[in-house]
Amino acid sequence: MKKRMEEKTNKTIDTVYRTYVHDLFSYALNLGFDREIAMDAIHDVFYTLCLDKDLLNHVIHIRFYLLRSLKNRLLNLHKQKKEVTELPPEGSATEQEIPFSIHVTVEDLMIEAEEEEKIRQKVDQLLQNLTNRQREIIYLRYTMDCDYKEIAQLMHITVPACRKLMHITLAKLKRNAVSAN
Repeated sequence: MKKRMEEKTNKTIDTVYRTYVHDLFSYALNLGFDREIAMDAIHDVFYTLCLDKDLLNHVIHIRFYLLRSLKNRLLNLHKQKKEVTELPPEGSATEQEIPFSIHVTVEDLMIEAEEEEKIRQKVDQLLQNLTNRQREIIYLRYTMDCDYKEIAQLMHITVPACRKLMHITLAKLKRNAVSAN
């Protein structure tokens, strides 16, 4: 009986891994981590899930839980790497300010069309004018489809601050788009 439950849990973890690994990997790369560190951190998150098999039973939003766990793991790895240098005080704005970049990807078939390439270049240019936190909030909201509560928790800010940051970011994007034309 116990062996069957373990097999079912392993299948569940395997399904969750296969479902979310690409999103997690993309998120880690966009946070500025290299491929090896990204995969190591993802595997660390799933290793923790394997150790505590009941953990998934208590999770309501699996994707959000995985994103938050991955970001926490990557921040821990980043802190360990920077151990030699002085870290900013806990809770400061710069503590959570790690580089975040969004690389807009276009399907292989669409890359051949000149118009899509022009659009991609314009979007990249607009995104480069944003701060790291502004790029991160855009990515989480529109690429990862997170709600404001999830984004606020991931970015360690309040929900009203998250909404304000999104409003400021969208206004900046609109201003830059108008001035670019």
